[in-house]
Amino acid sequence: MSSTPKKFDPTSESKLNYKTIGIIVILTISYQLYISEIMLDNGEFQFGSITYSLSSLISGIFALYVSRRYRGSEVFGVTYTALGIGLLLLFAGDVTYIFSDYVLFEDPYPSIADVFFLIFYPFTAYHLIRNVHYFKKKFNLQSKLFIPGLPLAITLIFAFFSFDEIEGHTFDFYFGLIYVFGSSLILSLAILGVTVFRNSILGVAWLLLAIGLFLFTFADVWYYYLELVGEYTEQHFINTLWITSHMIIIYALYKHKKII
Repeated sequence: MSSTPKKFDPTSESKLNYKTIGIIVILTISYQLYISEIMLDNGEFQFGSITYSLSSLISGIFALYVSRRYRGSEVFGVTYTALGIGLLLLFAGDVTYIFSDYVLFEDPYPSIADVFFLIFYPFTAYHLIRNVHYFKKKFNLQSKLFIPGLPLAITLIFAFFSFDEIEGHTFDFYFGLIYVFGSSLILSLAILGVTVFRNSILGVAWLLLAIGLFLFTFADVWYYYLELVGEYTEQHFINTLWITSHMIIIYALYKHKKII
């Protein structure tokens, strides 16, 4: 007696799996406890250095894997390829950073690693802009003002507080502003994507992606502030935020692949 195959229901895949969220929370807490309580800041190659690199690598590979699922499509194939390349550029930048710091014993900031880090922004922005524009051709005035307004506001707030701390114009101050603006622009585009897809079957996937990019952006801005004032350490919570952001991005990519 033959049985009828169960029909795939994409709406079931569009819902959050709270077990997965719980695992991410547990891994986040465990990671922070490890780097703050167990890992010693002794100047040697640290667990935190390699885990961030691996999280970027895994995110990039997974994004490229998702892009293969949509090979030949009008938008998803090329946009997820761009996102995958952007995430792999983060991996390349971090490997270069580590090599300069731990092998060459040179100051890795600024260095060639920054080229990889900065190119991440246009690739990721392309992914977001192309997807959003494909599904919504016209935006109201509020949305048009929001895209540049949020990055400018975050950058100005960062400049105000960091300038007051370092008491003067320095190269690191202006160079940090580039990173802050790039991260904030990615955040504003991700939020815009949530507004476009919130009532669609992709709403949860885009919400997860926006949360991941928000945590990544928040950690980036926080990091550049700490670097300016000389308070960054490998035990700082921002290292955990970076790892968590990649876990959420991977989950968002998984949800997108399963939904469509």
